[in-house]
Amino acid sequence: MKTALLAALGAFALLAACGDDRVNPPNEPAAPLRTPEAMQPVEPPGPSSLASRGPRSFVGVWASNPAWCERPQGANSPITITPMRFDAYGHNCDIARIDERGSGYVAALSCLTQGKAVNERVHMGTTGDVLTLTYVDRDMLTTKLARCPASPRAPEPANPLAKMMKKDGAETPPAAPPS
Repeated sequence: MKTALLAALGAFALLAACGDDRVNPPNEPAAPLRTPEAMQPVEPPGPSSLASRGPRSFVGVWASNPAWCERPQGANSPITITPMRFDAYGHNCDIARIDERGSGYVAALSCLTQGKAVNERVHMGTTGDVLTLTYVDRDMLTTKLARCPASPRAPEPANPLAKMMKKDGAETPPAAPPS
């Protein structure tokens, strides 16, 4: 039995001595990885990095005239805004960045307008179903738009307490803990 125990301890000691698999103590962190793979960006830059992000208030279909929602015709067409896109007649843009500013948001747009690449900024602020656009790079040109009746809306953020709240307003006493 002693021989088997000594053999097991010897094998354990040999295995423990193999390699340099030390664990760094908390006061001695490991050096950062500098491999080419580790140096790659986690997410490529560009509009795809904004997927499922952005303020809910401006997402939708907007028009200066309600008739444009039902019967768009050329320049008399609504503007469609998603968290990643800003599309108007002849003006198709990726939203490259969104910054909260005051009572709204400034979006940096990368556009293709009449076949030319154009960058511009627009301030978007909403009050109910009215969107005010201020084109920062166009001498602060401002226009007001109304949400089209059939306009999609960004989904409501999930409320983790929703399942716990009663819809009819009635209160029920808490359940007794199991015994």
